[in-house]
Amino acid sequence: MKLLKLLLIFIILVLLPILYVAIDSNKHKKEISIAIGSKVDAYSQYAKAYVKEFKKEGVRLKLVETKGSVEAQEKLLKGEVDFAFVQGGTEKKGVLALANIMIEPIWIFYKGREISDLKMLKGKRIAICEKGSGIYPVTRELLALVGITGFNSKFVHIPSSQAYEKLQNNEIDAMFYIASVDAPFLKRLMTMPKVHLLNFETSSASYKQFFVKENKDFEIVTLYKNAFDMKRHIPSKDYKLLAKNTLLASYNASDKMVRLFLKIATKIHSKVGIFHKENQFPNSASFKIKQHHSSILYFREKVNYYENHFSFWIAQSLNKVHDYTVRFFLPFLMVFAFFVEVILPVIDMYGRRKINAWYNRVNEIDNQISHVELNEAKEKREKLKNILAQIRGTDDISPKHMADFYTLQNQIINIIDALDTRIKMLHQGKKRF
Repeated sequence: MKLLKLLLIFIILVLLPILYVAIDSNKHKKEISIAIGSKVDAYSQYAKAYVKEFKKEGVRLKLVETKGSVEAQEKLLKGEVDFAFVQGGTEKKGVLALANIMIEPIWIFYKGREISDLKMLKGKRIAICEKGSGIYPVTRELLALVGITGFNSKFVHIPSSQAYEKLQNNEIDAMFYIASVDAPFLKRLMTMPKVHLLNFETSSASYKQFFVKENKDFEIVTLYKNAFDMKRHIPSKDYKLLAKNTLLASYNASDKMVRLFLKIATKIHSKVGIFHKENQFPNSASFKIKQHHSSILYFREKVNYYENHFSFWIAQSLNKVHDYTVRFFLPFLMVFAFFVEVILPVIDMYGRRKINAWYNRVNEIDNQISHVELNEAKEKREKLKNILAQIRGTDDISPKHMADFYTLQNQIINIIDALDTRIKMLHQGKKRF
């Protein structure tokens, strides 16, 4: 019987949690999707790194190409993808922010005489990318801030790859391209003959103050000389560029998958970059849209004991067991201990109150038998009979106290017998006199 109890305790405390972890850790989705831009932007390059990391966790990451950030968010809200890269300044209501993952300069390439201010693009043919891309709304907003519209200039809505060809063939005067320095297409633009990169060096301070005043989240970054290629001196001088943050977003992804995505994003984006310091990304600063609940929790506690010692999915199951233990099992154990150590003894004392009272009365009589006189012995004998009658007429004694209940009756009977002997002895003594 004792061995059976120990086996039962072992099953409850050890085997059941292990079985739960084994089953629960395998219940996650095996495939998720993320909306990226075209093959020529940096998103696709980073997405390939995400694919490799997700594969290590037993999840297949499907890459869904889009025209850009706007279309990506539409797919998010329709439930066609689970995650998306979103260009800062294009955020849609309803989409949930997970993290800022990188900073992307706004590369403005042009032909003709040198210019150092956006306003000098007025009246020119400008490729601002196609509708649905993240570049389109950001470019329109930026140009509108300096007074350039479709009425005083010609806006051309074409993909970046086509804009490259038209700029080369003098069919347009300038093009906007938003991407990180890792974008493959960017190197081609930097080396295109007779094409210049707009440098905000002389006006960066005024633009920065202007953006702060207008509450616009554009930033100023520095591209240093030779940053692309030391041997070929690309670029040949320092450039001041406008830039926007890129964020990772979701709509209805699970809490666990969001946390996994952020852990992988940390692994990929925390390294030092040309425009940011080590561990600057990912971060949760200055979101324009609501932040996902799991993202809030992640940035509060990036380091998790179980995640450091087990695979991600096993760690999540262990976290659930841990939380269950802390929230439910430990309080239950404390209540149970209080019940056993305090409540039960009190109940036991309350249940024995009658028996204890009878015991006290009976013991008081028992202690006086040896020296009571005849009349007093008879009185005590009657008292004991009355007590015995009361005891036998009681029906509210707990089964737990039945042994004491019957032991008390036997004790009373023995004391009555002892009193009978005392009374008989006292009667014989009187007859002699």
